[in-house]
Amino acid sequence: MVASSERVFIVGGTGNVGVKVVKDLVAKNIPVTLYARQPEKVSALFDKSSLISVIQGDYNDLAPIKEGLKGHTRLLLLIADLQSMVHLKKTIATWAYEAGVKQVVDVSSLSASFPLRTTFNGAQHYEAEQAIYNIPNRGTFVALRPGRFMSNMLTFERIHEDAIIDKSDPDTREGWVSTNDIGAVAAVVLSEDVDKHGDSVYELISDVVTPAQRAEIFSRVLGRPIKYRKVTALEKYDMLMQHKVFNHFMAFSICTTPASFNPQTPTVTDGIQILLRREPETFKKFITDNKHLL
Repeated sequence: MVASSERVFIVGGTGNVGVKVVKDLVAKNIPVTLYARQPEKVSALFDKSSLISVIQGDYNDLAPIKEGLKGHTRLLLLIADLQSMVHLKKTIATWAYEAGVKQVVDVSSLSASFPLRTTFNGAQHYEAEQAIYNIPNRGTFVALRPGRFMSNMLTFERIHEDAIIDKSDPDTREGWVSTNDIGAVAAVVLSEDVDKHGDSVYELISDVVTPAQRAEIFSRVLGRPIKYRKVTALEKYDMLMQHKVFNHFMAFSICTTPASFNPQTPTVTDGIQILLRREPETFKKFITDNKHLL
């Protein structure tokens, strides 16, 4: 099979979302280039393929990206560094357009849809989007706005002492998105006609479940009772800060409820079905498929 004339440059391709994107693009015979700190990690994640190239580097020196972008037609940005996000995304996207890239896809956040500056997370993502959107003489720009990652349940929201711990009421409806759905949507956008998606914004929620329903799903999947334990916003904040992963701004955004609007009215985004031509992945399926990681 002849490789596609498209070439996709990916910044941040070794996480849950990025791995799905790379595998889907390679399955479509589209060459990809990953910008990664550790090339050996790329080798461990993916089968050896002539379609996968690696450029080694980090965010301290972006020069390898500027040179590496040459010859590519699309760019995917998966950048989690909130403090430097605006600068990084604007700089890399600007270089990409200058190098002839015709489409930039940015994995942003659903919080970018919230009223401006109501959360630190949302403000950073929105400003990063705007920085790209306002680049003069740019190509197309697609923003993906995923909600709460299901994969959080495998990291900082893991089961503790046979309990799910959170600050919401047990029957509060919460929107969750599968990282597989995010990656699949990104791969579709990056492989389809540029004009079809233009400057689209795609909000992504795969499933809506309550904390009580989450506990029930875990109980069934793991075969043992898992309960839900509600804590205060302060207790959850302290728990997150103990991980030493979050700064104050991020932990505060996660743990507090905005007074200016109600975020607890989530709905499954039916656009996922249109883009992927399948139903979104449910919370139960994601947890079942990742049971070995719990």
